[in-house]
Order: sequence, then C-alpha cells, then structure tokens
Amino acid sequence: MAALPGDGMVPVRLRGAWDDRALDYEAAVHVDANMVRIAFDPGGPKVIELPVASLDGAVLRGDELTLHPVGGKHVTLRDSPHLGGLRNRLEAVVCTFPAQTLSLRAFGSERSAPGSDHDRWFDGLLSARRLAEESRTVETQRRAFDASRLARHAATTREAWAGERLGGDADRRALTAELEEIGAPYQQALVQLEAAALALRNAPDDNQFAEWRRWAGAVQQAFRGADETWARMVPVLCDSRGVQGSMWRRLLRRGGGAP
Repeated sequence: MAALPGDGMVPVRLRGAWDDRALDYEAAVHVDANMVRIAFDPGGPKVIELPVASLDGAVLRGDELTLHPVGGKHVTLRDSPHLGGLRNRLEAVVCTFPAQTLSLRAFGSERSAPGSDHDRWFDGLLSARRLAEESRTVETQRRAFDASRLARHAATTREAWAGERLGGDADRRALTAELEEIGAPYQQALVQLEAAALALRNAPDDNQFAEWRRWAGAVQQAFRGADETWARMVPVLCDSRGVQGSMWRRLLRRGGGAP
C-alpha cells in the first residue's frame, strides 16, 4: 500500500454528510495521535475533527476509505493514491497498545518477587506484550496474546515449580492442583480473552477499532488475573512445609485471609 506524503497531509475528495450537510469537496486529511482532521473549503474554511478514540472502524474498498466514528455517521475519502497508507496510519494510531502493568499491585512489589519465580510466571504475558508493542496492526497484536498459549505456559510453570520443590509424584500432583486452584482468576481472565480475540478476529472493518478496545480491556484483565494469582501463590511457593502446609492455607482462604 502507498505511504503517506512526507508532510502527513493527504489530499482527497470528501463525500458523505456531516451535520445534516451533504459533502462533495476537495479536502486534506491530517492524522495525529489524538485527532483526525479533514479540512475543506466550501466558500470558507471548514474542518471536521474526529477524535481518534471516537473511531469505531475504517473501511478501505477500492478507491474509497470510509471512516466510521461512534454514533453511526460516516464520511468517505476518495481520489487519492494514499488511502491505503492513511488506513494503515489510522490503525496504528487508534490501536496503540496501552500500558498493562502500571496498575498491578503485586507485579512490581519486592515483597512478592522471590527470585526467578516471579519472572517465570509473568514471562508469557510480558513476551506477548513486547510483540504487541512492536506491532502496528490489530492482527499481529491479537496473535501475540494467544490465550491457549498463555494457559499452557501457566500450566507448565506450575508443574515445574511442583517438580522442583517435591520429590514424590503424589505430592507434586497435590501441589500442582493447589496452585491451579489458586490460579482461577487468571484462568477465567484467559477464557474471556479468548472470547474477545474471537470477536476481534471476526469483526467487520467498520467496527474493528471498537472490538479492539474491548479486546485490549480483556488483555488488561488477564494481567490483573495473573497479578492476583501471583500474590496468592507466593506464600505457597515460599512455604518450607511444602504440601504439608496445604491444609492450613486452605483454611485461611476459606476464612477470607491470604493463602
């Protein structure tokens, strides 16, 4: 697809309707991190401003690019060799991957980060985040956070911890099961992430950005679920009694205390 002109201004033909007014004018489009501005001059300078956060989707068909802001209105841009580049620019700006760890309580806490166990637990999510942050497309971001792969990573990590801490098969299975039970918030968040990813994959272009925002919210919930799970697993992983401490941890959980 064609790139944008160097100055970022794209000359187009503007068509559609806006504020109950029919549009058919020569125009120029500029996109920045917050706003899409479409300037035209029907006997006097006019500008349509579309906040990036208000765009539900952008549909490129042939030589027309139609922008769909929230509320059902739309405008169509045409007669430009740069519409493909403009569509790519819109996707990159609208779907900038947000920060995920700033609001987490246990993630950055020294008290809840005993050695490499912390890094191993969050590695699946952080690796996915790195891929998503480097990406400029919705599809590659979605693929980075594959819920099945994240669930397998969590299961493999729990099994490895049990194997490193206990010798007997029965004890390893018991500890693995306990860690899996503690991990319910993360598992549920991954189920929701998988559903959001499916909706995003199947979203029509005119609603893709809206579905991306819902998917990004599901990614945030996955980070929070992993964070909550990690905080609950730390006492178990640090318990020198191993599986022998399981009964007391279960009693504390039922009583509403920390495990």
